Amino acid sequence: MKPFLFLFGLLFVVSCQDSHKASTAVFIGGDIINPSNNYVVLYDTRERIDTLYLNADNRFSHRFSDFKPGIHSFVHGGKHQSILLEAQDSIMMHINTHDFDESIVFNGIGAKKNNYLINLLLKLEKEDSQTNAFYEKPPLEYHQYIQALISKNSSELQLFLKTNPNSLLFKKVAIASIKYHYFMRKELYPYRHFGKNNLTNFKKLPPDFYVFRKEIVYNDIDLKDFYPYYNYLFPHINNLALEQLILTNEGFSLDDHKLDYTVRKLELIDSLVTNRMIKNNLLKYTTRNFISNSTSIDQSYILYQSFLDKSDNVKDKKYIKNLFKNAQGLQPGFQLPPIEVINNKNETLNINTIFNKTSVIYFWDNASRYHFENSHIKVKTLQKMYPNIDFIAININAMHTNVWKNMIYANRFKIDNEYRFSDPSFAKKRLAINYIKKILIVDKEGVILNSTVDLFAPEFMKLLKFYD
Repeated sequence: MKPFLFLFGLLFVVSCQDSHKASTAVFIGGDIINPSNNYVVLYDTRERIDTLYLNADNRFSHRFSDFKPGIHSFVHGGKHQSILLEAQDSIMMHINTHDFDESIVFNGIGAKKNNYLINLLLKLEKEDSQTNAFYEKPPLEYHQYIQALISKNSSELQLFLKTNPNSLLFKKVAIASIKYHYFMRKELYPYRHFGKNNLTNFKKLPPDFYVFRKEIVYNDIDLKDFYPYYNYLFPHINNLALEQLILTNEGFSLDDHKLDYTVRKLELIDSLVTNRMIKNNLLKYTTRNFISNSTSIDQSYILYQSFLDKSDNVKDKKYIKNLFKNAQGLQPGFQLPPIEVINNKNETLNINTIFNKTSVIYFWDNASRYHFENSHIKVKTLQKMYPNIDFIAININAMHTNVWKNMIYANRFKIDNEYRFSDPSFAKKRLAINYIKKILIVDKEGVILNSTVDLFAPEFMKLLKFYD
């Protein structure tokens, strides 16, 4: 899926007021070109899971005998997408994994609404590159720009509805897709415009810059797992925490107060959100991001305790406990755990046996082609600049050997230092890989030198000079 899908493993589930009523059977099927493996995982609105195996023609199908309308999600080869299913829908989809989102086409009863939603998603993503440039504009000009985009897309939705009458559920999903996308952009503006080192300038925003916040419902059960809703709530909570801390600390620095900042976010989530599912998800992913990127076990422990006090989800508590435990073993001075990796000769090796000198390990996910290409291009340049350092790429997906190799060869990248995990699920948990840009720097014995830097962070280059 694209980068906006920052909720690694989160289900995209939506229900509406009539979602608790029984409905007639619904059919979904499709075919996959260039499949990454031999199955599709399908989630329904109650988080029940079905594994659908591809036949000899790479086709799959599923009929719901006990069905509730809403957004269902399907996963193939680490790539996610959602589909809106309602009574009497019978939908076939066509997917090419080489261009997953852009290739999806729906046919059959219920196809028009889903084609509209996927095309809206792609359109909003394309707009993002233009919106990024507008972060440099003054607040009022940026505000007017965003308002114009909301108005334009809302008008186009109304035109679609005139010729394609649809359900209240579809209207809610479509409107939420538009509004929450642009509301998120408004929340991101201060940080992108002023920069993290000029946070006091947040006070310079016009009084009505956040007037749209009056429309926000923190406990909208109909959107309890709808990703544009979450994509908005995370930066919104971030801004509320920053605003409070800046007001009480004139010299506030994000770098010096990361723990205070994150603890405040957990406190805000706990006070503002009463719906258990929404609250627990916000708490889980906020805590996960901090622990995954923290250089201090003591600070991670403090946040871990704050999380335990606020979450009532047993599964989430176990997940965060294991994450904290694994993060402890990834501090500088510890050796990498004996994770198994597979090389281009299809040999399974202990990861600690593949290092000949100081090495930078970076990861890639075939669900994020943009990062896959950019990371490899960046590393190609860095390898020339720092010949005394090895750069090792590891794919984190469960992929067929040929699919993995073809993806590398198709982009003309060298395969010598390319690996993939033997057991991706276990390896990602053990190495606390929750952020695809994260890298590990190790010595030739596999002893960790750094486990928190970002491949594209400015300080990464300074570290390389030190280790070269």
